[in-house]
Amino acid sequence: MPISDIVLTIAALLVVIACSQPLARRSGLPFTVVLAMIGVLLALAAKWLLYTTITDQFNEVASLVIDIPVSSATFLDIMLPILLFQGAVTIDVRRLAKDTAPVILLAVLGVVVALVIIGGAVSFVSSAPLVVCLLFGAIVATTDPSAVIALFRDLGAPARLTRLVEGESLLNDATAIAAFSAFLALTISGGKFDLLNVSSTLSVSLAGGIAVGLIAGRVTVQILAWLRSFRAAQVTITVALPYLIYTLANNYIHISGVVAVVTAGLVLSAFARSRFQSETFRFFQDTLDQLSWWAGSLVFILAALLVPGLLADVQVSDLWITLVAVFAALVARAVILFGVFPILSATRLTQSISTPTKTVIIWGGLRGAVTLALALAVTENPLVDPETKRFIAIQATGFALFTLLIQGTTLTALMRWLGLDQLSPIERAFRSQVLSQSLSTVKSSLRNFAGRYQLDDELVETAMSPYSERLSKVAKDRTFEETISDKERLTLGLVALANQEKSLLFDPRWSAGVPHILIDQYLLAVDAMIDAAREDGRLGYLRAARKPHKHSSAFRILGWCHARMGINRPLAQYLGRRFQLLLINRIMVLELGVFLDTKLKALLGDRPAEILGEILRQRQEEIERHLAGLRLQYPRFARTLDHALLERFAYREEVEQIDNLREAGIISEDLARSLIGEAESIHAVVKPRSQVDFRATTSELLVSFPVFSELSQSELDEITKSLRTRVFADDAFIFRKGDKADGLYFIASGAVEIRIGERVVRLGHGDFFGEMALLAETRRSADIRSISYSHLLLLEANTFHKLVKAHPHWRSRLDEVAKERRAMNEAEKLAKEQELAKLVAIVTKPDNF
Repeated sequence: MPISDIVLTIAALLVVIACSQPLARRSGLPFTVVLAMIGVLLALAAKWLLYTTITDQFNEVASLVIDIPVSSATFLDIMLPILLFQGAVTIDVRRLAKDTAPVILLAVLGVVVALVIIGGAVSFVSSAPLVVCLLFGAIVATTDPSAVIALFRDLGAPARLTRLVEGESLLNDATAIAAFSAFLALTISGGKFDLLNVSSTLSVSLAGGIAVGLIAGRVTVQILAWLRSFRAAQVTITVALPYLIYTLANNYIHISGVVAVVTAGLVLSAFARSRFQSETFRFFQDTLDQLSWWAGSLVFILAALLVPGLLADVQVSDLWITLVAVFAALVARAVILFGVFPILSATRLTQSISTPTKTVIIWGGLRGAVTLALALAVTENPLVDPETKRFIAIQATGFALFTLLIQGTTLTALMRWLGLDQLSPIERAFRSQVLSQSLSTVKSSLRNFAGRYQLDDELVETAMSPYSERLSKVAKDRTFEETISDKERLTLGLVALANQEKSLLFDPRWSAGVPHILIDQYLLAVDAMIDAAREDGRLGYLRAARKPHKHSSAFRILGWCHARMGINRPLAQYLGRRFQLLLINRIMVLELGVFLDTKLKALLGDRPAEILGEILRQRQEEIERHLAGLRLQYPRFARTLDHALLERFAYREEVEQIDNLREAGIISEDLARSLIGEAESIHAVVKPRSQVDFRATTSELLVSFPVFSELSQSELDEITKSLRTRVFADDAFIFRKGDKADGLYFIASGAVEIRIGERVVRLGHGDFFGEMALLAETRRSADIRSISYSHLLLLEANTFHKLVKAHPHWRSRLDEVAKERRAMNEAEKLAKEQELAKLVAIVTKPDNF
């Protein structure tokens, strides 16, 4: 068949596919089921036109449909990789991780159980050998979830139900195809079934696919980061990736290409988004969605065109075998869902799944293109005997048609009957609150619009009347106040804040230039906040929000290397990243405050909004405290990061202004491109990477203190020899009020917090403390603790008193410093006493009673 004819036929089929969407919506059937029906009808019509004696006018058109060169490679090598990759990239990996056990059970154990039960049942009612029956079981164990997922989304099915079916589909095909390859080899060789050999082959294939996918995914993530400014290059890399991995794995490494593609897609889903600019990521998603829609639609309609040919030799007895196979498949899925899942739920290895959800998963196991593609691979293989070809072709095709035409067409009714198309009670109650706000906004906007363009008042009232009626009905609905408690509203608000924080994190004004590892770390923290808010409310949310601020075990190792071995660079890099994380964290929390006031408050009510505001204030205070310590510790590095943030914001504002002028038609596309290119060239200038300004040497540090400025070098050397190193972690107390004065402390690096009553003073790099108790020979008068990783130098009490006696002028200088600090403390104490006295006078004034 000429290439031009193939192109013509594919183009015509794409037009048919596009026109089928409205038909699917009106009929209420899954789109892929409609495509399968249309494909079968097209094939039957083409055969009738080609062989009828009525007319020969349409023979050429009919031959284009019948003779189109569709093989198993068309489905498995061209269509399947992009479909699998798109499904893996778009799934929420972090949410899917919560359902790892059920997904693996459905996809791996479920396939094994299915092929065993189906193969065993078919072997009892047919004359085919057991190996051929198991081969058939592997072929029909591949579920095609595209129709089901589209239906779930249209009906508003629970997100977890959709996630389970999506997760199953990603690994299901991999397991089934690997099993298919093993049983096809046994069928061709005529060997006996060896469970150990089949199991080892499957294990190697799956494990190899996972390894290759992980490596390819991580390498691609690094390439995407390198190509961050080149949209076309990034999208090209990601579209080429599934075909590159699939072909290498299948044809050259001889492992599961399906598993490799799925694993690579999951890696990109987890880590790639922060490597794209926000506009590029949306373009990338849209591109993958469109490609997968074309591929998925063509797969169904092309596979359907093959159905009449595959069923050419069907007999009545074949129908009985197909029905037995379908029943066995339903039983196999029921065994997993109703037999194994309850055990896992009881042992807390997975969340429980409701009976309606299990029922829909069982009935929703539709088979489609992959099943027909594997059957086609058997019929195309010259080493397979004709009887086996006929058996596989008829049974696989009949099985797929039953699931599509019977299960697919009744799935909507089943879901509605089970109530899975309904909102949860909380969402139904929350709906009235959302409607109230949105309808009020629509009415206000409509009135402003009419006033601006001086439209007739009567027409305005007519247009507003439907909204007024709906608004009055919503106003009478008290389910929000009655159904949703304050605790539930608070949980809704916390989840909304976390989701908004995730969205803000991808705003290039804030996140551009932030290392990808920090964005990934932040995303994990936000997901943990969502889960913790749902499970433990505000306490869980705050606990998860504070977790990124705590130092890891790696930090303690780096601190030990710094203090004991003098290795500074790893610790400096760690603290620099921590500083950047806190800066972006601070911006996010401040932006969340605006979001709370402008969006959430009207939806949740005053009391929940007040509590949410207090939670955000607690987060901000925590962040500010850590930041204050780091700013004191690394002042130059802090200024560098602040300057970089301002530069990024200015750059994004400049680009946005140019885009606005272009969209308004004020400037041309060419001028806009030139201006953006100029802004990018300035922004893209590689600046020298700044690092934390780590501690100075001891002698340099002492010279910087005014109290040591008059000492000679020999005296400084003497003091340097007397100093002892002390290292304190974040939040560690250096000493407490009432402790015995052990010496004078100098801050080589880090920051400390001095708390005297309610008064808090923070000191950083180059400051000293602890002299007052030594000079007055009293106990400590305040609590002092480290507020970051602090490297201190201790001049012990005995050595201090020796130096004071030996250097009276040094003693006098320390006395001056101590006097200044004591006077400051007394002044603040007096001010507080006067303020308290005024308050007492106002309260006790007779006029107040």
